[in-house]
Amino acid sequence: MTTQMDWFIENLQNNIPFGYARFNDGEMMAIDQIGSVVARGDQVVDESLHNALNEAIIYKQERYYIGIPCSLCYPHLASLAREVVGDYDYLTSAVATTNRNWQHFITSFPVAMDERRLIWIGGNDQNAHAIRAMGIDVAKTALVPRVNSWEYYEKIRQTVPQYFQPGDVVGISLGPTARVLVRQWFEEYPDLTFIDMGSNLDPITRNVRHNCHRGWEETGFNLTKRCAECN
Repeated sequence: MTTQMDWFIENLQNNIPFGYARFNDGEMMAIDQIGSVVARGDQVVDESLHNALNEAIIYKQERYYIGIPCSLCYPHLASLAREVVGDYDYLTSAVATTNRNWQHFITSFPVAMDERRLIWIGGNDQNAHAIRAMGIDVAKTALVPRVNSWEYYEKIRQTVPQYFQPGDVVGISLGPTARVLVRQWFEEYPDLTFIDMGSNLDPITRNVRHNCHRGWEETGFNLTKRCAECN
């Protein structure tokens, strides 16, 4: 069975470096308007973040995947994203690894990470070491305050690369800041993989379950609103 995330797992399994930056409704709101409050209330969008997200979504590079919002759930934001990105081979869904695909992600990601190092960057409310229970080698972690994490962008960008080794996978769960880091680092380190993880691992790192994580055991599907395109 093919899914929206086949490219994601196949690249990991075959040690093909890539970047995945997800511009979902919050990021597109930030691109649309300075002063937006996104990331479930954790990030106020100032001009510098607005500009950095704009630069990240128009950036082009081989295997730099740009995820955009659902055209049915967010027609205006999806239209804006397509207009900004233009014709691009690596355009994908912002929810390619979550919603209807989350159960596939949570079972296939650890297998695809076999014998590979994960560098984890996230909020200071996350227990990154809990990811090891999935059988994943969490080699290094960098945690910063979750609220308004954009303030720490430059420090993260300059200090974390000292931990990078060939073949590493870098997972980032840090709101809009993650999108900018994926874009910047994948240009600088094209032999590594950078993944904007969002809340994919929140049940593990934060003991928090959103609707996309709920319902699987009971019904075999999640509790997010059904949608022909994204869920």
